[in-house]
Amino acid sequence: MSRQTSPVPRPLPQVDPDHAHWWEALRRHELLVQECPQCKACIFPPQPACPYCRSLERGWRRSSGRGKVYSWVVVHRASHPWFADRIPYAAVLVEMEEGFRVVGSIDCPPERVQEGMPVEAGFEDVDEQISLLRFHANNPV
Repeated sequence: MSRQTSPVPRPLPQVDPDHAHWWEALRRHELLVQECPQCKACIFPPQPACPYCRSLERGWRRSSGRGKVYSWVVVHRASHPWFADRIPYAAVLVEMEEGFRVVGSIDCPPERVQEGMPVEAGFEDVDEQISLLRFHANNPV
């Protein structure tokens, strides 16, 4: 799989107020999860109100960064020109130790991804403001 530099700029996320703490933590190479101070539920993606008890209070806690692949998809068609020379690649849904699920990329070939594969959160610094979640396979098969 060739990894050339694309002349097209990489598409980046738009950071909104509900997700600002998430992106700031990724920039510091920390994985946070929103936690409801009232019922202690882990909430992902971050939201303005707890979906369980409807509290408007917000809190955050650090995640262990460890989880297991719950599901994945192998991308064969680029959704944006920047990805054209990066396909195929896997996008994974990881169930974290704390019980929430999060989507990210993974650092192993798509054909090696499997259900239950242990992974650990890693970080890809894109620019001065944005770091992306990129999982590391702990035991690639």
